[in-house]
Amino acid sequence: MVKYPHTYNKLKELADIPKSEWLHLEQFFTPISFKKGDHIVRAGDTSENMYFITQGLTRSYYIDQEGKEFNKIFLAEGEVACAYVEILMKVPARLNIQALEDVDALAINFKHVNEMYDRHQCWNELGRKIAEQFFIIKEQREYEFLLLEAKDRYKNFINDYKHIVERIPQYHIAAYLGITPVSLSRIINASKES
Repeated sequence: MVKYPHTYNKLKELADIPKSEWLHLEQFFTPISFKKGDHIVRAGDTSENMYFITQGLTRSYYIDQEGKEFNKIFLAEGEVACAYVEILMKVPARLNIQALEDVDALAINFKHVNEMYDRHQCWNELGRKIAEQFFIIKEQREYEFLLLEAKDRYKNFINDYKHIVERIPQYHIAAYLGITPVSLSRIINASKES
C-alpha cells in the first residue's frame, strides 16, 4: 500500500513510476515538519536532503553582505525544495530555504536518489524532468532580470505563481522582483487603474 499517495501521484505526472518502484523509494523518506519561519536549509550548512513538500509554502533566498534578502523561488505542495546545485557540487548551501507557512515534507538523502537512478529508468526520467524544471525557472529569471522592466516581471510573477500568489506576502514578492515594497505597491496600483 502506498503511504504517500499525493506525492506519488504528483511525481507520476512527470514520469511513469511503477508502484513497486515507488514502494521501494518510500522506505527512504522521513516525514518532517517545519513551523512557519523555520529554516529548512541555512546558507553555510551542508545539506544533502531533498524535501518533497506535501503541505505548506517555502521560499528560497539569498542574503547579500548588507543583509538584504533576495527571493529566488517559492515552492508549495507537490514541489521539491533543496539546495540542488550545492548538493551536486558537494559544497555548503549558498541559499536559505524557509517555511512561509507550516510545512510538512518528505525528506530523502540525495545518496538514496542516486542509488535509485541505477535501479530503474523511471528515476532517471524523473530526475531529468525535475532538473529541467529548475533549469527553465533559472533561465526565465535571468531573462526577466536582464531584459524586462519591473512591471513586466510582476506580470510574469502573477502568471507563474497564480496557484499560490495569494499566500505570498507582498514584501516577499518585492524581494523576488528585486524592487522595494513601495515600488511594488505603485506597480500594483497602476495595474488596477489600467
